[in-house]
Amino acid sequence: MPPVLDPALAGSDQSLSSAYVATVLPELAAHYGLDSDALLARAGIDPRVLAQSDALLPLVDVLRLFLVVLDASADSGLGFEVGKRVKPRAYQVLGYVILASSTLGEAIDRLVRFEALSGKLGSTRLCRDGDQVRLNWYCPLTGEPGRFLTEAAITGWVAFMRPLLPSGLAPLLVRFRHGAPQDEARYPAFFQSPVQFGAEHDGVDIAASLLDTPLNTADPGLAVLMEREARALLTDFESGTNLLSAVRAQCYQQLADGEPTLEAVAGALSLTPRNLQARLRKQGMGFQEVLDGLRQSLAELYLQDPALSLTDIALLLGFAESSSFTRAFRRWRSMSPNQWRRRG
Repeated sequence: MPPVLDPALAGSDQSLSSAYVATVLPELAAHYGLDSDALLARAGIDPRVLAQSDALLPLVDVLRLFLVVLDASADSGLGFEVGKRVKPRAYQVLGYVILASSTLGEAIDRLVRFEALSGKLGSTRLCRDGDQVRLNWYCPLTGEPGRFLTEAAITGWVAFMRPLLPSGLAPLLVRFRHGAPQDEARYPAFFQSPVQFGAEHDGVDIAASLLDTPLNTADPGLAVLMEREARALLTDFESGTNLLSAVRAQCYQQLADGEPTLEAVAGALSLTPRNLQARLRKQGMGFQEVLDGLRQSLAELYLQDPALSLTDIALLLGFAESSSFTRAFRRWRSMSPNQWRRRG
């Protein structure tokens, strides 16, 4: 069984672009000799979601998927292997506005300003120190999830930027706060630079002079258009694309008092029920679908805890009785909660 996640993650408003997962998963599965569809099924993710390039996957679903891969691969460097397979299309508009940038410095500036477009999994900051520049990654999670996200983010930076720069350019140093993984030698081999584990910061150090390096894909005309598009998308992010995450977070908070209602969630978000439902429909979802998705994610996490009875789980999910929970779970997974629990 994959490592158990904290159920509170299901109430987080953090997310990741479905385009990112759709881009890296096939190559990652092939690398480990696994089947992508089987991994998605095990994690409870509908493959059709990955076909929606502008959709965002909740953080808990992203982590469940990659912890399923971790369970099957037993590779503590999973995040590193994910990051190696990042392509521009994984970041959609963010990727293309970076591609069109004139210099590495301009590309990094746009990464920092627009990274929320790919989800809200962490934040990037640029720190200058004399003739060196440090690009730091700040991840709010710890443990195995934090390790995975950090390695995927930092390795992804290098995998993304390397083809855009003249050959031979590499970071001065790559830093990870966590300990060294299995097969540590593959890290400096990929980064083409020293890698420090147990460091004080997560990120990469580069020579400040590299910020003026022209990108092979520079396109000033396209950059203007993509910058405009990125700004518009960022403005709409909280009120539009990220609305699903906000609704999930509110539903999670209200589950302790019973079943969340459209009216209560809308009020918490300073919206009318009609307005909230209309905006959810624009995202291809309804309120009940969002609530059901949250409950399913939580149910599968709670079922991994043997100390929780079905009655306990039903109450945690806001159901009035365990039979209602069992019927809902059969609808989600075509099996009873106990059958799911016994899968191991």
